[in-house]
Amino acid sequence: MFNRIREKMVPTQGTEVEVDNIYAILPPPGTIIGEATEEEMEKAAELEIRHMAFMRLQEMNVQFDGTSYKELLKDFQDFETESSNFWRAVAKRLAVPYEWPIRIDHANGPIYLGEHEVYLEEVDEEKD
Repeated sequence: MFNRIREKMVPTQGTEVEVDNIYAILPPPGTIIGEATEEEMEKAAELEIRHMAFMRLQEMNVQFDGTSYKELLKDFQDFETESSNFWRAVAKRLAVPYEWPIRIDHANGPIYLGEHEVYLEEVDEEKD
């Protein structure tokens, strides 16, 4: 049914690792995987501010007319496109899978892995 690529070579921080699942090589949350450039730190901060503004707008439960809704939807789409392009470029530069939950400390510069359920599930299984 699905054409599945098995044991794909995935470049990770200067080396290539043969994996069947990109989450199999996912480090634990908080692991620093690189340093952000000044431009990346500024862009990460800008995207975080826009994300928080959109989140607060959603929490306000404001009613929109059709025109306002279309304008706001366009703003959301533009934000998602810009955010996706930014994080894909960072992931590519670091040679890590885009699906990993990478974050940038936009005050100090380290790029690290954010919280993810894959690690939490592994820890729970190890405890049993």
